[in-house]
Amino acid sequence: MEKLSSKEIRNRFLKFFENNQHKIVTSSPLVLENHPSLLFVNSGMVQFTPYFLGEKDAVKDFGNKMLVDTQKCIRTNDLDIVGKSKYHHTFFEMLGSWGIGAYSKEKAVELAFNLLTNEEYGFGLDPGKFIPTVFAGSDEAPADEDTIKAWNNLGVKRVSRLPASENWWAPGGLTGVGPCGPCTEVLYDRGPTFGDEEETPGLTDNPRYLEIWNAGVFMQYNRPTVGGKLEKLKMLSVDTGAGLERITTLLQGVDSNYETDLFSPIIEKILSLSDLELNKEDENIKFGLQRSADHLKASCFIIVENVYPSNKDQGFVLRRMLRRVVDDFTWKLKINPIRITQIIPVIVDLYKIQFPEIDQQDLIKEVIETELRAYEKVVNNTRNYIKRTYVSKSREIENPFDVYQSTGSSKELIEDLAKEFNLKTDFSNFDARLKKHQELSKGSDQRFKGGLANTGVEETKLHTTTHLLHKALRDTLGEHVQQMGSNINPQRLRFDFSHNEKMTRDQIKKVEGIINEKIKQTLPVVRVEMSKSEAEKSGALHFFKDKYGDTVSIYFIGKDINSAYSKEFCGGPHVKNTSEIGKVRLVKEEGVGKGVRRIRAELN
Repeated sequence: MEKLSSKEIRNRFLKFFENNQHKIVTSSPLVLENHPSLLFVNSGMVQFTPYFLGEKDAVKDFGNKMLVDTQKCIRTNDLDIVGKSKYHHTFFEMLGSWGIGAYSKEKAVELAFNLLTNEEYGFGLDPGKFIPTVFAGSDEAPADEDTIKAWNNLGVKRVSRLPASENWWAPGGLTGVGPCGPCTEVLYDRGPTFGDEEETPGLTDNPRYLEIWNAGVFMQYNRPTVGGKLEKLKMLSVDTGAGLERITTLLQGVDSNYETDLFSPIIEKILSLSDLELNKEDENIKFGLQRSADHLKASCFIIVENVYPSNKDQGFVLRRMLRRVVDDFTWKLKINPIRITQIIPVIVDLYKIQFPEIDQQDLIKEVIETELRAYEKVVNNTRNYIKRTYVSKSREIENPFDVYQSTGSSKELIEDLAKEFNLKTDFSNFDARLKKHQELSKGSDQRFKGGLANTGVEETKLHTTTHLLHKALRDTLGEHVQQMGSNINPQRLRFDFSHNEKMTRDQIKKVEGIINEKIKQTLPVVRVEMSKSEAEKSGALHFFKDKYGDTVSIYFIGKDINSAYSKEFCGGPHVKNTSEIGKVRLVKEEGVGKGVRRIRAELN
């Protein structure tokens, strides 16, 4: 078996399907506006769902019913095992091909077989080590006998029938809504050949058998509602997916994705930043190296999609990953976190040919450095709290959840700082208490209605001020201005917005003047509920990729919604009249990333 680079593996995959009349298409972005239920694109088929359902025409949009690409993906369900598992990542590439009503299961299996076995233009794998798995049947759908026959006809006799839990694909799991159907996956036996027996005991969860390709999800059905009955689709579509990282592991003859050329340059760069001789075989160091490499790679791809660290949705995932990298550098690897940004060029060089959009090093560096500074304050505040509350009083941390409630710090940071001070602590009840705390918070904070939890008087005033500020910025700078995030505490508001240039002193003065003029006009602040479609027709602003129901809450500032100065989708709370705000002062304007500016404001 020829040892191929990841670049060559990717190119061979794309070229093979192109030579078999598939059209190469570009990866969709990681964040899709028309998929509000997904934080990030997590599989190759996401952008093609409307074509499987017959809602869109692939020939009209792509000029072909047969397509191939390599899709950028982010999955967060494995976040807690990343760095420990050999094969799970936050960011990965999904090599995928699609036949949208274009060919049969037999053709799909033949294509998979040829690519995997051909030495000249494929991967040169031994078919005697293949163990295809197929759908064994269920109460809803019959066993996939056609696919079993297709493998047998190619000389592959060791085919394993597995239940729906293993070989049925649907969005969001077995009962997920959308196009779905049986699938056939190819496992590769890395041990000695058994022979031609049809069933292989202990097949699932056995490290001997590496899953290298879902060679065909056969979209035969649609489930229109959760728990609803399957409906047959008018056409059979084929969706394949192979994780580049995993198949590279096999073809490069290594034991882990982290040993492939998709990760080793990043890990070697991290090692070079250490002033110590790090033992790569030490499990703690190995974990820190692998998780840092994964999280930094994922962070770079997320940042260039104009997602920035925050406490919400995609921004929260990014913040969590970057702060974990800081923790790993600080306590596991003993590397100054300020050196983290030196790894960016290595990641960009790995991917910029296939994904040229990642080549924005200045933006990535600026966003990461801003988050490093913010997290440094969190770490110092938590460290000082522990010193003051426990170290100075010679107390152990009997209940680390108390530290969380007082500082808002993560479990990992509390644990690392406890070790730093040689304090004993017991985390056995931490997760249970955190879950209960989050459930209580969810019930009270109106998070999915856009509201602010437990706000005081000043914060309520500042929340209304953000609406005035947003509109004043659009009046002054143009309607390209969109809110990119905000943070409010009793002392000030911080407002991030899209704009490519530093604001002039006159522009800042004008915005501040507009806000204070609207406050002087004693305008009423009114909340109304209406259907989402009516709200959109009213011109109310909503820019956050938020998840809205059929009925939404609108706050408008003015005598009525039609003539209102400002109107936005929002759950509140707000003052009842702008006169309650007082006087607003803009204290700072700065850049926080490419195309994003930040304003800080206070009440006088």
